[in-house]
Amino acid sequence: MAFCGAILLVPLIQLVPLPPAIWTHLPSRELVAEAYELIGRSPSWATISLAPEATLLAGLSLVPVLAIFLSTLTLDWRDRRRMSFALIAFALVSVFLGLIQLWQGPTSPLRFFEITNPTDAVGFFANRNHFAALLYSAIVFALAVLAPQVAAFSHRQKKRGERVDISSALGAIVAGVALIALIAGVAIARSRAGLILTVVAFSFAGFALVRERGRAVQNVAFPLALAVIILLAVSLLERSAVSRLLDRIDADPLADARLVFARNTAVAAQKAMPVGTGLGSFPPFYATVEMPADLLMGAYANHAHNDLLELWLETGLIGPVLLCVFLIWAIGRAVAEWTAPNSSRLPAERTLIRTANLAILLLFGHSLVDYPLRTSAMMGIFAFCSGLLLDPPTASATATETFPIGARQRRRL
Repeated sequence: MAFCGAILLVPLIQLVPLPPAIWTHLPSRELVAEAYELIGRSPSWATISLAPEATLLAGLSLVPVLAIFLSTLTLDWRDRRRMSFALIAFALVSVFLGLIQLWQGPTSPLRFFEITNPTDAVGFFANRNHFAALLYSAIVFALAVLAPQVAAFSHRQKKRGERVDISSALGAIVAGVALIALIAGVAIARSRAGLILTVVAFSFAGFALVRERGRAVQNVAFPLALAVIILLAVSLLERSAVSRLLDRIDADPLADARLVFARNTAVAAQKAMPVGTGLGSFPPFYATVEMPADLLMGAYANHAHNDLLELWLETGLIGPVLLCVFLIWAIGRAVAEWTAPNSSRLPAERTLIRTANLAILLLFGHSLVDYPLRTSAMMGIFAFCSGLLLDPPTASATATETFPIGARQRRRL
């Protein structure tokens, strides 16, 4: 609660009016002071933020995110698992929306934003990269659904004379179909970062879930299931879709000027230390430090495409400090969950926590080359995953395995 309060204090402090004797001596305020001189007026009271309206909106955008985080803390493990199913379902709806957008073309009425990627699937987003971020986050949770289903089905099949577990087989099929659709969605989004992070998600999630389930998946059932799912997803893609994806991958990653944005943002952030320029102030302030040689014809830098650098610029010292506090806490939770030799948690609960850890890691990695956490939807998912790292306030008396497993295994738990 103290950390949540500290986050909310950042925009509030940046909106406190200061007398001219103070704010004119803050770093990177020279242009503002010169503007007052040019119009022949004395400086008036002003805020730390150079874009107070944008800072106010940024502060308000944190309210639903903190509400999601705090609401997650009130849920028991069963309801948290249900919320993860809702996340997967929302991502699947987004994939089908993206397919319709491609079919209808750039003029599709289902493209909800005027400034968007008109030739790619974007789902409910304006940006294909953020659409891909939703999909690889959902893929991680879908893998967490698939692994125990395959393990339960494989465990029963190993025993001679035991009936086929219909529920496990059906659950594995449903999770597999969902994964096929999500993988295809990443392909049609044509996001390079999304594609790379999807591969990372499969690699790490596969290792984590195999390790979690131990003896139940020592056979090749789970890796084989993943291989079949990936092959089916690729086979469903049309040749044109594969060609467009390869063209996107072959594109020069430096051509989109991300390194230029990062360099200019880092220089500006150093000059604005230690108070920063205010949340949401990047677009107007970046225009004052952008070099003529860096200008893009017909475009402007709306974000730094590196959220860590943008946070440094907008918040000065306090933003990186709070980020480090969060990372220390999240890494500590991950290490404790992965290294606990005799955890009292049920396997499904440990899987959910480790899945949340992986989703947070992927979103942080993506934030180094883009700004997925600047969107309300991805902020909400990040808040949900952060909430999963904390135990419910009271242990659920009805906590059971999420998915059907053998009755003998359930009694042992």
